[in-house]
Amino acid sequence: MLFTKADEYAIRAVTFLASLPAGRLAGAREISEEEAIPTQFLWKILRTLTQRRLIRSFKGLRGGYELARPADQVTLLMVLEASGSVERLQRCVLGLPQCSDEHACPLHDRWKHMRAGVKEMLETSTLADLAAIARNINGHGG
Repeated sequence: MLFTKADEYAIRAVTFLASLPAGRLAGAREISEEEAIPTQFLWKILRTLTQRRLIRSFKGLRGGYELARPADQVTLLMVLEASGSVERLQRCVLGLPQCSDEHACPLHDRWKHMRAGVKEMLETSTLADLAAIARNINGHGG
């Protein structure tokens, strides 16, 4: 599994925010319901993303969350970095502590090339891209 459940939820939450019209805030309950993310888990994710300044939160009756910058300027890599998950991609695919080019595990070379491809995909995929795909999948194409 490349992404943890927390990673998946974070990506889905910010993709939902990216799909909203500019200036529209979404509350945690709305995100939770729309994306089928457990509310308690989502609050932790939203707090982390707010602390890492990927999203902004506004308190009060009309409060909610929005992206802190335009969706086309936020990559998937940035989302995963905010949740501290990128280090997982750097680890040995077999979990060996001393895996490197000099002391390679049996899958090192294959994983090294796959990892580079995954990193490139994460660096070049933006929330705007994901939101556009989600709109098309959900029949709300624009």
